[in-house]
Amino acid sequence: MRWNGRSGATVVGALGVAAALWLGWPAVDSGAQDDYLDAELRRAVERLKTEAPRPAADFDQARARLQTLWRWMNAYALAGGAVPIDFPQEYLVEILGTRTLSGRPEDARVAVMKDETRAFLSEVDNVKVPNIDDPVGIVRSASDFVDRYVRELAANEGRPNALGSIELEPPAQPLRAGELTRIVQTWTVGDLPMQPGGGLVLTGGATSGRGIRIQSSDPKGEGWVTVTTSKSGAKLVPAAPWAEWRTFITRSVLAFRLEGAPLERGDTVTITYGDGAGGSPGLRVPRYSNDRLVLAVRLDLEGRGEAWTPKWPSLEVAGAAEIQRVTALQPSVVEPGEAFTVAIRSEDRWKNLSSSTTPEYELLLDGKRFATVPAGSSSLHTLEGVRVDVPGVHRFEVRSTDGRLRGGGNPLWVEPNARRRVWWGDTHGHSGFAEGQGSPDGYYQFGRDVARLDFLSLSEHDMWMDDLEWKSLIEAVVRYRDPGRFTPLLGYEWTAFPQLGGHHNVYFADDEAARRRVPLQDALELEELWSGLRRANEVDDLLVIPHAHQAGDWRRSDGDLERVVEITSGHGSFEFFGQNYLENGFEVGFIGSGDNHNGHPGYTGIGNGQLGGLAAVLAPENTSAAIFRALRERSTYATTGERILLDASLNGESMGRRVTEAPVRTLAARVSGTQPIEFVDVVKNGELVFRKSDQRAPAIASRMWVQVWFESSTEVFNGHRNPRGARPWKGSLTVDGARLLGWTDPWFAHPESYRVVRPDPAANRLDFQLITRGRGTAILLELDGATAATRVAVRLEEVTESPGDPGARDRPAAKLPAEELEFAVGDLASGPFERELTVVRNVDRVRSRIVAAESALDVDLEYRDTTPPRRGDWYFLRVGQIDGAMAWSSPWWMGGSDKAKE
Repeated sequence: MRWNGRSGATVVGALGVAAALWLGWPAVDSGAQDDYLDAELRRAVERLKTEAPRPAADFDQARARLQTLWRWMNAYALAGGAVPIDFPQEYLVEILGTRTLSGRPEDARVAVMKDETRAFLSEVDNVKVPNIDDPVGIVRSASDFVDRYVRELAANEGRPNALGSIELEPPAQPLRAGELTRIVQTWTVGDLPMQPGGGLVLTGGATSGRGIRIQSSDPKGEGWVTVTTSKSGAKLVPAAPWAEWRTFITRSVLAFRLEGAPLERGDTVTITYGDGAGGSPGLRVPRYSNDRLVLAVRLDLEGRGEAWTPKWPSLEVAGAAEIQRVTALQPSVVEPGEAFTVAIRSEDRWKNLSSSTTPEYELLLDGKRFATVPAGSSSLHTLEGVRVDVPGVHRFEVRSTDGRLRGGGNPLWVEPNARRRVWWGDTHGHSGFAEGQGSPDGYYQFGRDVARLDFLSLSEHDMWMDDLEWKSLIEAVVRYRDPGRFTPLLGYEWTAFPQLGGHHNVYFADDEAARRRVPLQDALELEELWSGLRRANEVDDLLVIPHAHQAGDWRRSDGDLERVVEITSGHGSFEFFGQNYLENGFEVGFIGSGDNHNGHPGYTGIGNGQLGGLAAVLAPENTSAAIFRALRERSTYATTGERILLDASLNGESMGRRVTEAPVRTLAARVSGTQPIEFVDVVKNGELVFRKSDQRAPAIASRMWVQVWFESSTEVFNGHRNPRGARPWKGSLTVDGARLLGWTDPWFAHPESYRVVRPDPAANRLDFQLITRGRGTAILLELDGATAATRVAVRLEEVTESPGDPGARDRPAAKLPAEELEFAVGDLASGPFERELTVVRNVDRVRSRIVAAESALDVDLEYRDTTPPRRGDWYFLRVGQIDGAMAWSSPWWMGGSDKAKE
């Protein structure tokens, strides 16, 4: 949705004579003065207005009309016009159909393209798609699409008040996450009337899943919506949708149809969300803070099923008025005596910044009191000018003086003459420009200030992006660039389904000349993306990153562009994805990212299946040039969102490099965790060849900790496919023969996907509900009075997997049977208990072990490989913590030349 906010200025244009006649509205003279279209495009647009009511003669003409409409809509957006949020994706579907049929039938590539397109269209959720095997239907569908959007564009040209205006009457702002409230939205009818049979289409935010849940069927339920008009005899009543308005973005809608008299200029429609008149407790505010939450309203003025887009006002949501946790964050690497900042975050249960009054805190350094933070401080409190003089590993901790709150942060390496540092970033996230929520400003401010990231990209989906949004992303990067402190990276997401290449994020160096995107609407296949980027930009100014949950095609890669791959995100962890690229001979490093859609990059408390993911970059400074170069050189590692510190070399070469062949290869590493380290693995050519873990014999003690671990795999077995969805775990843990004192949850858990409760305070039982996808998560049980005979029973209920991501799924979601597992603490003294659970061809695990009281937070590793070297051998490190957090180094390769060093 894009608007002309200039007082007295309008998008100059015309409703053509033919358009005026078919709409029944008076024509407006186009006029050439101050036209936002150049002369050539204006001629094409006026011709399109005349032709659009008549079906195209063939698919070539249909495609030409589509392309004119695409150029027109983007020019309209740049001039301040309102672009319907669904338009870019719907255009993509139509152009895909017409272009697929444009080649000669005997062309083998056309046949392949048709097969891929057919598979793509069969998997598009909630979007009306043409039948690729019906040329006549393709032409008809494209013609109807052009006609529909020409009508809307033509009606709005030159009429700033064509669709009227919408105002919000919320309670005092900002709203608070998770609260119940009542919101009133008023539409004042503009120049164009609404006829009986027309109506309103509402969604609870740009996407229902990331906005507000609304309903019109239960007056006593949450989110009940009522609609009234100011005009006697005009009534808007709940109705079944009379057109296909559900799209991937809106997903679910409420429709209200106009009965009786028409609504005319100046009439008002009042929409009350959470109307309590029938007993509703109110409207539930989303559980994430956000600077721009939209309640989307679309207008069908004639009952034709054409829901047009007026301007949408927005709301601000702050965190809840509670403090459930506190954390501290600081840089990862500093020199002795160097000044730095420690940030203390007071958070609600969903990891939003709290809007409550903070208590007094003590900041501890290595267990000793370091500073005091007075009560009533900001929920994001920063201590400036902090210095640590002693080299080594240090850790900050923060606790409230009343003892209720306590939290840690990330490890700190103090190193003399540090040649390079660890910079943390999130290269993948979204706002309201796509199917998410929030503004670019809110996104970058959250990432910089709240998540405390060093670098960040707002990589919006091109399938929903217009040219104004791209221009806005460029301007945001320039606006937030702060060399030495914060580095925004310009990028976007090429959003093809797996059959056409899978999702790939595209990034540009800090160079004004390197900003020419190649969207999916112009490059429908992966090879077209690569060739289009190469034609428009210098290769060294580009970086393309495939990601796994909508799987990039690991069978093909452009080695000059695709230098790293995303193997972990808020959707889950997918080590197999990176290994598939390596096994196909492609030299790629590893990163993680959040893929958050709520405007919370780098620190996702809700809305994702896990905390998220982070990219760690090893570079001498935090500048655009240094960060971009490090990414292209694969000087990176991935984490599941925790700031685990990892430094490693193979025969002295840093991760991401090729290493000269040698009879002995020594892999040396040091790791500092945010929780105790459970293992550090060396993986060679896809096989585990060495594991370092705690070698001490597990000790049974009266007071002890026992870990219960749940893990699910995500490997794909059926060619290039999307991985399985999340694996739910639901059941109970019961302790017999000891007292259950307490337990610890993983700190990345959030209430919508993870829940551990003690139904009876006097009982030794926990009920749990959690999900895993490609990694493990753990519940740590604190026992008192334990003996070798103490037993722990794990009972799993029958559940069904999440269906996973749309597209070419590896397999349907499976139903998982109930299971009962039991083990004695005494059995754990000789090693972990483990049970494998096979789900089709994936293998999940339940594991338990004794956790040593002094488990190591810092680990050094040295592994010597003396087997005969082979050119092309590759190695990487995998790190696991007792809470399930993980990290992966970028690989090393043996022999040959390293382009990154040339």
